[in-house]
Amino acid sequence: MATQMNISQRSKLSLVQFLGLFERDVLIVLFEKYGVPAENLSEWSGATLTAAVRDAVFGASGAQLSNVLGEVLRTNRTLRHNISPHYRFDERWNDLLLCLELDGYRRGRDEYGREADFFVPFEPIIEGAQPVEDDLTAELQRSGLREAQNVQIVIANSAAAFQRNDFNGCLGNARVALQSLATTIAQGRQASHPGNFDPTKWGQVAAYLRVSGFITAEQESGLTGVFSFASPGSHIPLGFSEQEFARLGRGLALGFCYFLIKHYNAGG
Repeated sequence: MATQMNISQRSKLSLVQFLGLFERDVLIVLFEKYGVPAENLSEWSGATLTAAVRDAVFGASGAQLSNVLGEVLRTNRTLRHNISPHYRFDERWNDLLLCLELDGYRRGRDEYGREADFFVPFEPIIEGAQPVEDDLTAELQRSGLREAQNVQIVIANSAAAFQRNDFNGCLGNARVALQSLATTIAQGRQASHPGNFDPTKWGQVAAYLRVSGFITAEQESGLTGVFSFASPGSHIPLGFSEQEFARLGRGLALGFCYFLIKHYNAGG
């Protein structure tokens, strides 16, 4: 049974860019095959190809997008053959694969360890749940925190670094996002929860959040542990590639960002 993929807005936009390489008729057949509404793809609709593909992708269900991605992967060589020069296909395809990896999906492998023509999750994923990064963005936008937009920019920079194989930059930006968010929340609490800390020292920020009652001692340990995990010089465990380690560290950092902002928005 095919995996239903819950992909982020970033991956959907990357898919739009990839599908934009192909002719309208090819896309209409692909979308209609899996029940994706494609009315705007008709030439007489007046919509540009990119706009029509975007409407179709963002209007599709998770199951429909999973089927589209599955066929694109299975027919990858045929699709590439029809795009000239081939580097246009390769660049957009590689970007899509990296975006999907940030969402926790990669190509599966057969019994011989060879890459197969299907996607699989490589970490626990709750079916039907929104990707954490999309939920994090929504919570940041409604928080009203003065640094919320800057945190979103740093998170986007982390993803961009990952996509260009700058794994230190990926982890570094994720760590900055976590520290900036925690520090902003701590500074906002000082008026109602008196206490001093140096905003440039991570340990003092985390300790203040605990002492002021925002997080527990156990949560403080998790927070500081993830920060250390994503810090320069962290040892990459045996069995992990640098790319896998960066994706994992980024995911952990963003997970704690989501915990902090969700707790803050709930009045924690």
